Amino acid sequence: LEGERRLATVILADVTGSTDLLEQIGTEAWVAIMNRIFQILEAEIYRFGGEVDQFRGDGLVAFFGATSAHEDDPERAVRAALDMQEAAQAYAREIEDRHDISFDVRVGIHTGMSVLGMVGDSVKAEYTAMGDTANTAARLQSAADPGTILVSEDTYRLVRDLFEFEARGPLDMKGKAEPVEAYRVKGVAAEPRKVRGLEGLSSSLVGRDRELDL
Repeated sequence: LEGERRLATVILADVTGSTDLLEQIGTEAWVAIMNRIFQILEAEIYRFGGEVDQFRGDGLVAFFGATSAHEDDPERAVRAALDMQEAAQAYAREIEDRHDISFDVRVGIHTGMSVLGMVGDSVKAEYTAMGDTANTAARLQSAADPGTILVSEDTYRLVRDLFEFEARGPLDMKGKAEPVEAYRVKGVAAEPRKVRGLEGLSSSLVGRDRELDL
């Protein structure tokens, strides 16, 4: 087992109501619908510069900042999650009209240090993230209400000026000695604030008058 420690934002998403959907429409139709849902979710992940690590049952795991990093990876992850929800809801309305049954997508997001590398052997190996970051994202996803996005405080601190949030309070999580503060993403902020520099401080650009006049 080899890998490198990197700061990454991990997304876990799953489909709630998928079991009811399977019982009502049968395996073949269910597989077709789930494949379409995965295509919808995956497209938004890649559109914002992330990458899907794996599909798990009726959900997926994705990274932002793993093999390629951006300074705004947490923001990209939250924007991708919002668009995933919107696209999934549009498709859910189609399914409800066709089969009279609904589903939702719930998402958990956490930012932290992960060990990224190849896991497995010569027969089967895959590049994945290991450690507490992925586990925390999974716990947040499990705690999210259907159709909502929960982020950890670590992610919230990095994007709080760009989105509207509702505090969910501390959540007790398996494997965690202390509760984890969680926040529900309500949407993009009406008036996003700057995310660089020190909060409450500003300074003018000095010695660049000629460049500014160009």
